[in-house]
Amino acid sequence: MEIFTKQLTLVDFGSGLVLPPRSNLKPLQHLQGTIELSTIVESAAGTRLPEPVTIHCSTTRGSLVFKRGWYDIAREVGLKSGDTVTFYQEVNGGAQFKLKVQHACALFSPTISMEIFRKKLTPVDVDRGLELPPRSNLEPLQHVQGTIELPTIVESAAGTRLPDPVTIHCSTIRGSLVFKRGWYDIARNVGLKSGDTVIFYQEVNGGAQFKLKVRNDR
Repeated sequence: MEIFTKQLTLVDFGSGLVLPPRSNLKPLQHLQGTIELSTIVESAAGTRLPEPVTIHCSTTRGSLVFKRGWYDIAREVGLKSGDTVTFYQEVNGGAQFKLKVQHACALFSPTISMEIFRKKLTPVDVDRGLELPPRSNLEPLQHVQGTIELPTIVESAAGTRLPDPVTIHCSTIRGSLVFKRGWYDIARNVGLKSGDTVIFYQEVNGGAQFKLKVRNDR
């Protein structure tokens, strides 16, 4: 009985694997607090980790999330953004849980990008937080409630990148979405100033990862 299938994003590695909205939660309906799910992990080719892994599943902000145990699986199997996992239960095999992992083959799929916004920075953006422009494409962020974390790859117009993704904290302030924590680190490390331009977008078929392209216009 399949519970869910999901293409992984960077958020799944940083904040835990959030179960998709249309997951079949019947096998987990007894969940109260945190439960432990002893899970057999196997690849699409049928190879398995030598021992089952206990995944800790709990409710966070109204959603079920895999945390402890999930991070061990991601590390051991070498999961990355864009890979796909299927979590299911073998009802007639002792009702055991299984996680099937399939690594994406990015070499054979073109990159499709969805721009969320572009903005020429003002002194306010640099000093008080980057407020998203009124005509931003908010479809990829429509699930924002409170503050969400957006692991973001930062690159220059020439294609050079910061060595590691930066987690941008996005929250609603006076009816507008604003980048705060994480954004200040980017501005400092890249040397952004008023007048520079940033483009924030999502690579839809590359694990739905977020990217920020910066252009120094001075």
